[in-house]
Amino acid sequence: MRYDSYAGDPRWITVRYSGECRGCKRTIKRGEDAFYYPRTKSLYCKGACGQAASRDFESCAEDEYSYGHS
Repeated sequence: MRYDSYAGDPRWITVRYSGECRGCKRTIKRGEDAFYYPRTKSLYCKGACGQAASRDFESCAEDEYSYGHS
């Protein structure tokens, strides 16, 4: 991770309360890992949905960092 991080940035968490994956609608149970967007309170499961969301965010964050630090 080579970019600046902020309080509202999405991140991987261990879920404290059961929820639903915003992508595939699978139930995410307490204790499972999920990719979390704090501003919208959205969860994405550990599977393909979360992996894709994590890659998208990492890519955008690194692009933004490189444009501002060239």
